[in-house]
Amino acid sequence: MGTIKVIPVDIFKMPRGITLTNFGYQTITIGQLDYSLRFPIVTPDAIVEIKDRLRHNQAAYLSHLTVAEIISKIDQAVNLWTHPDYPQRRLAMKLLPQITGYNAETVELEIKRFIRVFRKKELMRFVDSELDQPEILDDFHPQKSGSMTKAFGPETTFHVFSGNIPGLQIWSLIMATIVKSASLGKTSMSEPLFPVLFAQSLAEVSPELADCLAILPWKGGTMNLEEAATSATDATIVYGSDKAVDAIKELVPKSKIFLHYGYKISFSMIGREALTPEYYLQTVKQAIEDVAVYDQQSCLSAQTIFVEKGGSTSPMNVAKLLASELANYQLKRPRAELTNEQAAAVVRLRNDYQLKALNDSDVQVFASDGNTDWTVVYHAHPGFINSPLNRTIHVYAIDELEQVPEYLQPFKQYLQSCGLAVKPTRLFSLANQLGRAGINRISALGEMTRAKPGWHHDGHFNLLDLLRFIDVEQNTERAAEKFDPDVE
Repeated sequence: MGTIKVIPVDIFKMPRGITLTNFGYQTITIGQLDYSLRFPIVTPDAIVEIKDRLRHNQAAYLSHLTVAEIISKIDQAVNLWTHPDYPQRRLAMKLLPQITGYNAETVELEIKRFIRVFRKKELMRFVDSELDQPEILDDFHPQKSGSMTKAFGPETTFHVFSGNIPGLQIWSLIMATIVKSASLGKTSMSEPLFPVLFAQSLAEVSPELADCLAILPWKGGTMNLEEAATSATDATIVYGSDKAVDAIKELVPKSKIFLHYGYKISFSMIGREALTPEYYLQTVKQAIEDVAVYDQQSCLSAQTIFVEKGGSTSPMNVAKLLASELANYQLKRPRAELTNEQAAAVVRLRNDYQLKALNDSDVQVFASDGNTDWTVVYHAHPGFINSPLNRTIHVYAIDELEQVPEYLQPFKQYLQSCGLAVKPTRLFSLANQLGRAGINRISALGEMTRAKPGWHHDGHFNLLDLLRFIDVEQNTERAAEKFDPDVE
């Protein structure tokens, strides 16, 4: 038996000048290599010290950068990740599948796609979509009202990250950095690695900018740490379950910014025009991407599919094709192993609907044999319900897609994205109906989990909700003129 080699990996990132002495460790073994993941065990006093350092660095450096300079530095860090041999990328591709349980090929493909969302041209489009004058974050600019206006972001932002999707954490970090806010990020041990690796990339490009980031994990619900973080920072952004959101919300002073992204449900709709002999197989494959990628753990993943009657293949046959495609996908990119609780939830759903199917031919269950790898529940009559996730999908037959919104009403507060496959003449009419029903994003099938820069996350702004504005009225300028000794 060969010698095990131990490779230390820090899953935290601190600004220079912060010294930590108490650490915990978690080991991941891959072949003859032990990756020793090191993380700090911190106290509320340490959180305050970290916040003070971040606030100092923000005032000394980040606040003086222009938005264009910030975007350029982020772009340089992102470009490092476009090289397959980049050490941080190689480490991510090696460890993330082990940490998260997701298929390695899926992780690599999705990270490659996701990181490119933050290239310079994409970030410029994104900022322009929310701010007509991005430079308003740098200096005062004239407005149509006659005033001169400047925008300010929070000096420091506390981020509470979920660990369900690898890499998603950097979206929030980058948004805060663009508005010149230093960030304290709390990661989940479900995925504590990627934001740290990205911060290391940023340090290669600009150590001073990276010193405006602090990232570390601790157990969610550690109230003394979370209370210290929320009270010490100017804004809080929370990703996670409604329970996690509510727990943090209680700690945030009402005078401070609080943004939250809790539990959401997404679904897809397939029109009869997407079920012609020419298109139906392609349509099914695209629909499965929205179910299988990251095992429906994203809020953007489809949990239900509405299939319109009248196509060249029936909704029942679409359900069978979806089941077949999920089986193929499992061979190509296996689903992550489930916890006992997750597996039990899938089994309960199967048992419930298989029992119904005994007495009701309008319900059919198609499922993997001997395991919970995938499940399709077909309903001959329309309805709407969420899923226990992990490649478990409801398929509802419906006469007309225009009828879908009436089934969404009980879930309005939880609705997020819809994958839509219809012809152009129906697109915006359906989009309007879905918007009224509570949906805030519509994408093509196969693209549901790949949101683009500039989308309104949960129907809101990404940057504007972090900003406050100061207006200098035109009369103030006129009044100031008389105090200029050179003015007649």
